[in-house]
Amino acid sequence: MSLPWLECMAAEKKVEKPKRFFAGYFAYGVPMPDDGAPDRMEHGWFPVGEGRHYESTKMHRHIMPMKDKITFLSGLSHPSMRTTSAHKGADYFLTGADLLKTYDKQSISIDQHVARGMVDETRFQSLVMSSMGGVNRPYRSSTLSFDRNGRPIPAQNKPAEIFRRLFGEVSASEENSLASRGSILDEILAEANDLNNRLGANDRRKMDEYLNSVREVERQTERSKIWQNTPKPNIDAGEFDLQANPTTPREYLTVMYDLMILAFQTDSTRVGTFQTACEEAGETDRFPSAIGLPHSSHKLSHEKKNYEDVAAYITFLNEQYADFIKKMDSIQEENGTLLDNTFCFYGCATSKTHQAINYPILLSGGKNLGFQHGSHLHFDDNVPLSNLFVTIANQFSHPTESFSDSTGDLPEVLV
Repeated sequence: MSLPWLECMAAEKKVEKPKRFFAGYFAYGVPMPDDGAPDRMEHGWFPVGEGRHYESTKMHRHIMPMKDKITFLSGLSHPSMRTTSAHKGADYFLTGADLLKTYDKQSISIDQHVARGMVDETRFQSLVMSSMGGVNRPYRSSTLSFDRNGRPIPAQNKPAEIFRRLFGEVSASEENSLASRGSILDEILAEANDLNNRLGANDRRKMDEYLNSVREVERQTERSKIWQNTPKPNIDAGEFDLQANPTTPREYLTVMYDLMILAFQTDSTRVGTFQTACEEAGETDRFPSAIGLPHSSHKLSHEKKNYEDVAAYITFLNEQYADFIKKMDSIQEENGTLLDNTFCFYGCATSKTHQAINYPILLSGGKNLGFQHGSHLHFDDNVPLSNLFVTIANQFSHPTESFSDSTGDLPEVLV
């Protein structure tokens, strides 16, 4: 394992502590018994009351010991997607793009916007993870992250492979692959630029999209070449259950969160996303088995009266996330904890099943980035979630006046 921060390290050259961003997502929404229902506090997601004197529901009991480092948000959503199918949630959660009629309007996700402001500072510009892996298909995305052209970034889902990428040695074959990739890209760009001068307007637009894709690969290749001679952190793989997979949900979610923490702690990356489950059939749909429930998460989410089982499942997911936050807060750095230097954004793009409004959102960490906590903040429908993304971008020194459908920023979450 890497060394924790020690006081003797303060004698070395002062370096500004890295700012980190994490975004997490769970699928299918949350149980929402009516405010007057007898099981409101037992099975509901949203707290009762606003401001600092709210009362949290039972499903958040694992994270409430950290009340001063978390913030509940309610009322926010992406306006253009309020009438869409719930299964599109992961596609627009971090982008705010209007995907109702066409996927061509997909745009950059907030994590990648933040990452663009940290180019070359770490070996990996971002760590994109999900339990399903890859990108799946439009409107059933298995990744939260989209590049500046709106293309999905494939997510990693195998702990052993994630660990190898982060901490494994660079093999000779990988070095040779980087060298050959660079020469091929040079040739492709030269030929493509020549062809582009002889095309009509529509074809030139398509060619520009292709060239942007090639240039992105070229930038990634150059980045890898720069870092290939820099030793990776020496981490003992035996400390982690790298063979865990979605058929063992508790162990799998634990190791995936631990790998994200390790990536931040070793400064291998400063931006990460994790989609715990895909809104699609598959092994991740069986996660409720971790607490002995025989039903799929999709079936549980459609319960409209007896919320006991679905509430138990969401409580399990919340417990895993709470452990993630607590572990980060236990890791000391020079000017606070790892959590103090990491802003975390966690939630879902539906509240009640198939209702893409009033997203259940939990913020945590980022004290040293200017974020304040300890409250339940409720917003009207006229405040889009993208206003928060503007604030995030500005706090991460990659400022922007707008993001997607934003109408301003969200100063309420700041000190």
